[in-house]
Amino acid sequence: MNKKMKMTALLLVGLMSLSTMVGCSTDKAAQEGESTANGKQESTSDATNSDEPVNLVWWTIGNEPKDYQMVSDAINEYTKEKLNVTVTFKYASWGDYGKKLSNIVQSGEAYDIAFGSSISGYADLANKGYFADLKDLIPTVTPDLNAFIPEELWRGVTTNGQIFGVPAFKDSAQAQYWVWDKELVEKLGIDVSQIHTLQELEPALRKIKENDPTQYPLILAGSEGINGFMPAICNFDTLATGVAVKYDDASATVVVPWEDPDLMENLKIIHKWFNEGLINPDAATLTEAPKYRAVYAAQGFPHAWENATDYPRADNHFFGPAYSTGTIQGSFLAISAASQHVEESLKLIELVNTDSYLRNLLAYGIEGEHYNKVGDNSIEKISDRYDVPAYTQGTFFNMYTVAPAPETMWTDLQKQQEEAFASPALGFVANTQPVQNQIAACSNIIDKYQPSLMTGSMNPEEVIPKMMGELEKAGIRDIVNEIQAQLDAYLGK
Repeated sequence: MNKKMKMTALLLVGLMSLSTMVGCSTDKAAQEGESTANGKQESTSDATNSDEPVNLVWWTIGNEPKDYQMVSDAINEYTKEKLNVTVTFKYASWGDYGKKLSNIVQSGEAYDIAFGSSISGYADLANKGYFADLKDLIPTVTPDLNAFIPEELWRGVTTNGQIFGVPAFKDSAQAQYWVWDKELVEKLGIDVSQIHTLQELEPALRKIKENDPTQYPLILAGSEGINGFMPAICNFDTLATGVAVKYDDASATVVVPWEDPDLMENLKIIHKWFNEGLINPDAATLTEAPKYRAVYAAQGFPHAWENATDYPRADNHFFGPAYSTGTIQGSFLAISAASQHVEESLKLIELVNTDSYLRNLLAYGIEGEHYNKVGDNSIEKISDRYDVPAYTQGTFFNMYTVAPAPETMWTDLQKQQEEAFASPALGFVANTQPVQNQIAACSNIIDKYQPSLMTGSMNPEEVIPKMMGELEKAGIRDIVNEIQAQLDAYLGK
């Protein structure tokens, strides 16, 4: 059952179009008729320039951009004016970030803000109190931030009754799409808008195969199989290895998906396709799908594939948007429990999420140096000397779009997110330590069979009973019982 998310007047007035990776809204000052020529807001901070600014340390993922100092100076000029705060950004590479930040968090090294989702073991660190509890501060210290971010997102970063981070409000609920070779489906007269289920997909696959018998219409790779198979095709929110709840199960009963009759039927369909030559014969062992595919499934959002440069694509939405703990915790900012400036850090995060000038500066750099405006709310990048992962910083909904993306991309995404429904286990993070041995054993068994099952290479009616027999011996029921007890406690049952 869909639930409308709470949106504030600030967002609704301030929203503008966004980039290929971020959204765009008008500057808050512009809403009040107080914007300056460059879009900066008039300062409303009580801090005075005579006060010594507080410097915050913000850890983020990726390599330090070449023009870091130039952009950092501009950021600090603005944040000092607004909040009497400056920021030192520290970067850890994609491969090193998780372990490095986990060590920093546990060692007591001073920092204030950190991109949280890639920190190794962040859920355990949150449970142990390494991140500041923001529950009581958010409504009082940052009321605009509190109102802007929907209730479901706050639930997604709550553990033991404490809010341990600020989620990035963006494509936070999972939406799944079939993505097509646009020219091919137009040539063959395939109406992709009517295709949602595997049963509805089958005639299109056959038509593609008939058009070119030498090709495989559905190219799958390894254990992924059809992207989003468990949630989008089979309606499961996975909680731990081998166990899940169904999105539409209000009782939040933990089950083993491999025992579900609907999953069996879907796997039988895929196996039939494999035997009929609709799926590539090396699917179980293929490690990476090719760049071109006639059709594939992917997580996305409105207009995500409209401007593909390698070949034109069409898409149709067939699942979601659905909130789960995993989708929300894919991007959040944590504040150190040891920080001497928790409130200042929270106010800075609020400013990033509600101030379009700062948000675009943080994501894109300086106008005229790193990008040029090509419309009221659209830009083109002119330099790669400031290149950062904007999804780690905050919302998508107060930023420019990057041409040729349509200026409605992120307003359309926001409308889609307003229709999101939530997993009955939203916010729950399993503690797997009590059953770590069983999980290790079951994981090995699932890894052994899953590539063949997900790609149709083997008959599920033969393989699943065999796999389930091994899982039973390895302790799958222990996992079910433990996760169910934890989930019941989380839900207050």
